[in-house]
Amino acid sequence: MRSVNNPEVGPASQVTTIALLTRKNGLSPELFSAYWRDVHGILAARIPGFEAYTQFHLGRAMQRWLNLPEGVSTAVPSGTRIHGIAEVILNAEEDRAGLASSTVAAHIQGDEQYVFRTSLLYNLAPGASRTHVCRGRAESDATVSTAANATLFLLLGRRKGCSPDEFAASLEAGLIPALAEEEGIRKLRTHALASGDPSLWCTTGVENRQTSATAFDIVLQLTGEPGSRVVELVNQGLGRISPSQLDTLGKLHAYEVRGRFQMVRGGRPTHLGLRGFSVMNTIAAAGAENQRSTPVLEAIYGVAPASTCDMETGVTS
Repeated sequence: MRSVNNPEVGPASQVTTIALLTRKNGLSPELFSAYWRDVHGILAARIPGFEAYTQFHLGRAMQRWLNLPEGVSTAVPSGTRIHGIAEVILNAEEDRAGLASSTVAAHIQGDEQYVFRTSLLYNLAPGASRTHVCRGRAESDATVSTAANATLFLLLGRRKGCSPDEFAASLEAGLIPALAEEEGIRKLRTHALASGDPSLWCTTGVENRQTSATAFDIVLQLTGEPGSRVVELVNQGLGRISPSQLDTLGKLHAYEVRGRFQMVRGGRPTHLGLRGFSVMNTIAAAGAENQRSTPVLEAIYGVAPASTCDMETGVTS
């Protein structure tokens, strides 16, 4: 299996928190995205201790286009599909204190009821998140597409009778190296959820306990080169292995990413994490580059933002 050195790959002491999110009943997809990113997300970007915080806004379920062996369940029971995935990276376990007990985190817990129906938050042990492939340029702070873009999340669940360790070992021996061999893959990252207990995150009016329908073992993120059709890359990877190498896989859900928004980078809120997407678009449309400068942002917010990365919009594949 290959792993390509890249500045985005952090030290071994880093830990990750992953949240699997479904939108509140009655919210449109547009309102869900706007509130999560520009209201809830801006508040979350102030939680102390975050090295990075990225929101992935999900689109269509894509498992029907994957060439999976017989016996792998791809059904998404009513009310259980995932609409968003949040990834928080912290440089050390002790940095989770901000998520556990800060005043901002308490405000976040009170705010979840307005945007989420289900919030499954997994505080993962060291080593549970792994970057298998990371090559190419750094990603922008905001990427939005009107069509399926080049990132896909696979949510993988083990077969009955298979332990989490057996399942992870099977994927490490078959599917993951097969996907890593695909030249079009720019990033391949996995999160083993077994060490996290989502019920420890308790929010009023929101479901925080996983059920058999919402329980998964591995979250796998695949990002292809710009313009790539990542579903085709996954199918090519699946073609490299025999069906027997997936005999521990019980279920699989796949979602395209319609928007990626990095709210914190390098331990500081990004311009997006300070101002929100609508304001960023307004400033860009007016060509007001002064509004992106550190002195202006410090004058408004009292903090220096992370260095600016470009915003990308439009069809990316």
